[in-house]
Amino acid sequence: MGFFLLLRNKLVRIFKPKTYLVPERERTDSPPSNHLALAYKLMSFEDREIIKKCGLDAYFFLRYLQTLLIIFIPIALVVIPVLIPVNYVGGMGRDVVNNATANGTSSSTIPTGLDTLAWGNVAPNRQQRRWAHLILALLVILWVCGVFFAELRVYVKIRQDYLTSAEHRLRASANTVLVSSIPGKWLSEEALRGLFDVFPGGIRNVWLTRDFTALLEKIHERSTVHKMLEEAESNMIRNAKRKQLKEAQGGGLIHRLKTESRADRLQREKAQDEEAQRRAERDAGLSANETHVPQGVQEAVAEADDDKHYSDLTDIQEGETGDEKHNDHKSGNPLARIGQGLGKGVGKGVALVSGAGMGLVGGAKAVQRGIDDELEKTAGFDFATLQAQTVPASTTTADPDSPQTAQHVGSDDEERPKASFASERPLTKGTRHAHTASNASQDSDLKKEANDPRSFGNTTRRATNMDEMIVTEKTRWYEFWKPPTGSYASPIPQHTEGTEYPWKEKEKKPFLQAMKDALPFLGEKAPPVEYPAAFTHDYTTQPEDDAEWKKWLKPEDRPHHRTANFSWTPGWLPGLPLINKKVDTIYWCRKELARLNLEIEEDQQHPERYPIMNAAFIQFNHQVAAHMACQSVTHHIPKQMAPRMVEISPDDVIWDNMAISWWGEWVRRAITFAVVTAMVILWAFPVAWTASLAQIDALVRKYSWLDFLVKNEVVNNAIKAIAGILPALVLSIILALVPVVLGLLAVFQGSKTGSRKTEAVQIYYFAFLFVQVFLVVSIASGTFQTLANISTNIASTPNVLAENLPKAANYFFAYMILQALSTSSGTLLQIGTLLIWYVWAKIVDNTARAKWIRNTKLPTVQWGSFFPVYTNFACIALIYSIVAPLISLFAIITFSLLWVAHRYNMLYVTRFKTDTGGVLYPRAINQTFTGLYVMELCLIGLFFLVEDENGVNVCFPQGIIMLVAFALTALYQYVLNSSFGPLLRYLPITFEDEAVLRDEAFQRAQARRLGLLADDDDDDDEATALNSTTANGRRTNTATTEDIELAKLGKGPARGGSVLGRLKSPVRGIVQAGTWAARGGKQVRAATFGKAEDSLRSAAQYRKHRRQKDLEAQRAMGDALYGGYCDVIEDLTPEERDVLVRKAFQHSALRARRPIVWIPRDDLGVSDDEVRRTKEFSGCISITNEGTALDSKVRVLYGRNPPDFSEVDLINL
Repeated sequence: MGFFLLLRNKLVRIFKPKTYLVPERERTDSPPSNHLALAYKLMSFEDREIIKKCGLDAYFFLRYLQTLLIIFIPIALVVIPVLIPVNYVGGMGRDVVNNATANGTSSSTIPTGLDTLAWGNVAPNRQQRRWAHLILALLVILWVCGVFFAELRVYVKIRQDYLTSAEHRLRASANTVLVSSIPGKWLSEEALRGLFDVFPGGIRNVWLTRDFTALLEKIHERSTVHKMLEEAESNMIRNAKRKQLKEAQGGGLIHRLKTESRADRLQREKAQDEEAQRRAERDAGLSANETHVPQGVQEAVAEADDDKHYSDLTDIQEGETGDEKHNDHKSGNPLARIGQGLGKGVGKGVALVSGAGMGLVGGAKAVQRGIDDELEKTAGFDFATLQAQTVPASTTTADPDSPQTAQHVGSDDEERPKASFASERPLTKGTRHAHTASNASQDSDLKKEANDPRSFGNTTRRATNMDEMIVTEKTRWYEFWKPPTGSYASPIPQHTEGTEYPWKEKEKKPFLQAMKDALPFLGEKAPPVEYPAAFTHDYTTQPEDDAEWKKWLKPEDRPHHRTANFSWTPGWLPGLPLINKKVDTIYWCRKELARLNLEIEEDQQHPERYPIMNAAFIQFNHQVAAHMACQSVTHHIPKQMAPRMVEISPDDVIWDNMAISWWGEWVRRAITFAVVTAMVILWAFPVAWTASLAQIDALVRKYSWLDFLVKNEVVNNAIKAIAGILPALVLSIILALVPVVLGLLAVFQGSKTGSRKTEAVQIYYFAFLFVQVFLVVSIASGTFQTLANISTNIASTPNVLAENLPKAANYFFAYMILQALSTSSGTLLQIGTLLIWYVWAKIVDNTARAKWIRNTKLPTVQWGSFFPVYTNFACIALIYSIVAPLISLFAIITFSLLWVAHRYNMLYVTRFKTDTGGVLYPRAINQTFTGLYVMELCLIGLFFLVEDENGVNVCFPQGIIMLVAFALTALYQYVLNSSFGPLLRYLPITFEDEAVLRDEAFQRAQARRLGLLADDDDDDDEATALNSTTANGRRTNTATTEDIELAKLGKGPARGGSVLGRLKSPVRGIVQAGTWAARGGKQVRAATFGKAEDSLRSAAQYRKHRRQKDLEAQRAMGDALYGGYCDVIEDLTPEERDVLVRKAFQHSALRARRPIVWIPRDDLGVSDDEVRRTKEFSGCISITNEGTALDSKVRVLYGRNPPDFSEVDLINL
């Protein structure tokens, strides 16, 4: 603690990096330098501020520690004053300090030390005192259950407020659902849209993706090779510079000390370091084959619109030609297309404005109504319409006898449902599938479907032929697996004519071949793909003769490593002479990196080579629709289209597991469960050994041949120290490896998101800790003390265990205090970070990228392994709260110290990029019930085993009452989870209207902050809102609102200027919006009259101004990582959000960019020569030495972000 208070104001990067090295929204004001002021500052942070800066997981973890304090402080105040006198006064043991009994003798059966304050010290003739234990146990149970009920209520409220906040509703994760295990016939966008369009608001985007497992393996391999090449190039350049300095200085160390004083040397090195830093920050250096990386949101949006002519068959709908689509993308201004193809909405209004005779006011009203419909369905993502779409040709008409629209006829491949593979487009392509485009025609279709219930019906089967909907095949009496004759036929997806998949019949394989393909290493391999040559020459036959590095180094001085001769050689195997061969690292990495870059980019351009996965991301227009979809029974067959997960963040998806089927996931879960069970069993032996160390003194008293350990006072003191501290220390070391293994198992079992992985680790780790830390330790502590008694009198075993089992509390006293002191001090002092930063980093961080990552990456928390540790503490404290009441005091000390330490760390040190939404908190509460159950079971056993001086059981009634309490506790938890269960993850529909109002208020404030809304505009909007409500608070109908708007427009000039200049708000008639965009679309209404570019320009100027301000405030260029970057989603326009979301849910294998090799620049020309030679070797390797330099000690410096860094990657969607 003292070191922390001494260093916290000096090492800002270690002890308070969140004051400057995170996005502005997450930054915390620098803590006061005064220690008392720091304590007050920590206590004064409001809950909402913690949620905003740290997220729900961090907040609920701190709240969990606070809840435990709320539980144990009253328990300590009530239980300790009552039970300690009951246990001690008139007990068998009297001396707490000297381990002596009342008569001065020492016996292993008489409690000593702290055991005199516990359950076992009550004398046999005073067993009537056990009623006090029973009453207090019941009070503890009631108090804990009441606190848990209140906490779940608060959790539901806080989570609902967070999920319905305007900031969160802007994110794509708020209304995006991951659907797994989709049957083959539903694997098309049309089928999924037809299935899920029953939910309010309709569907915005559907992302079907493919099994890119092979491509991901190449990308992972490329990352490894790229890192090796950067390290090898950096080491070679640094070695050449060292050789040059050594030759330039000459004479050795003694000669240099004589010719140059220490002050002169320091001054020279300082000047060289300053020059190196300036050189790193200048725009100088060489680059080769650099790929374009969007450095800002505007560049990302522009990149999405670069290739306006890109199109494929899935983008051209029935009745729409390629030329028409080309015309749709012809104009660069998205608002120039606001009237194209919008059907009954905006297009009609614009047509009326341009010449239908309605005049300006009528045209504005038509535009208003069209935009109202648009905004009600787009969730505020699109700034304007980008593409027109016609009504699907297969939609059924009102008249069942009317002729149907002709269907497209082609080959089998053409008949396949086209997946919306915006997910398959290269990053340079800007088009979308027609269904995923955000346009008003789609919303007009949704409006038409809402008005015509028949449009929701099946578009494949016809009402004129009911025979197709009924199973007419005769079911034999023995065919019990078939439904009876006359049953309804299985549902058919949209746009599937005739049989479910005609082309699949051609692809059917024999059963044995299908089984073989399903087995690893035996399945049919995909045909090999021929790739063009990735490099121009081979270094083995064409060596470098005039390279710059040869002036300073020999070929054997270059970096080398061993590579495998065979593909089956595991990567972790060390280099062996026969299995591995020694190669030049730079040459080998260039060759491999060029090959991998070429193959990956080629594969990204041809995603059709990979099979479609049975999972899809579906983005709804309304948040409530996403939560309804997750709670509905979607498919008529078990385990199909399940599970469905909402609140899916694009950065949280584990793409490697997306291709796992439901049965494969079950098999993996079974294997994982078996491995965890084996770990629990095998780990019991070392854990039991640590517990036995705490009972050495008892063994010495029992076995005379160990007397030599107590005869010597020094040895005796050492034994006591070992028995008190060493067991808990060894146990902590043994348990340190478990979370890492469980994390790997959670990924192996098929978790598709990081949140689900975290939940799985929380379940497994708590079970492991509870068994190992409590059960094994408790049993082992009692066993070593009772071996002698058990061997002589088997019948006395239950009584002996009942007496000695509570003595394990002494072990947990030491364990909890040691954990509290070590964890809190280590958390505050950041011991691991200090060692890594000042020791490990100096050894391994030899490249500019490694130093940049080290400087900008903050510590994170693995919540899955974080929560269970403290949940286990809570369970142990509850179990012993009656048996050993003093543990409540230790629990208060432990949780108080941990609460302070973690509160400081989460506010000033730790950054949380992903968040589970707080779902770990209710599970932690349910796991804490385990402590209550075990406490009740222990008390039941102890009550039944208690005997008076005559050997008669006198506590049988107490045992029966506790047994009833156990059953009622289980019933209470069941009712509690049944009541709160649906609300722990999903939102109710009652919040939607209030959320809309918050969206409107938030958007007005955001528009003012961005300079897009003047104060008078906001006043007019508020007046309109007041006029649109009746006296009783209900909204008026649309016609009344339109009349008010017409009256306003017809009043004539009030401030001078033309009518067009006064027509500020054609969208003021919005009265029943369901989204942020519908209620607060200031940008869209301005764009209606040509102000879109002004709005975009204002937002860009605002971000530029904030960037400049932050850059000036930071300490150095490397510290300004987040300065002015648009890393907050609220600062994006709807068009920018829409573009980023469409790319964010692409498969990571398709979003992967070519990495740029970033090497240090030197004054010898070696670095520049390496860039040129890499360019000559291959055009598939991007390399640069810009923004780097070498200082006076030949250490790598960087003066900017890596060349392949993109601001877009910082945005949390």
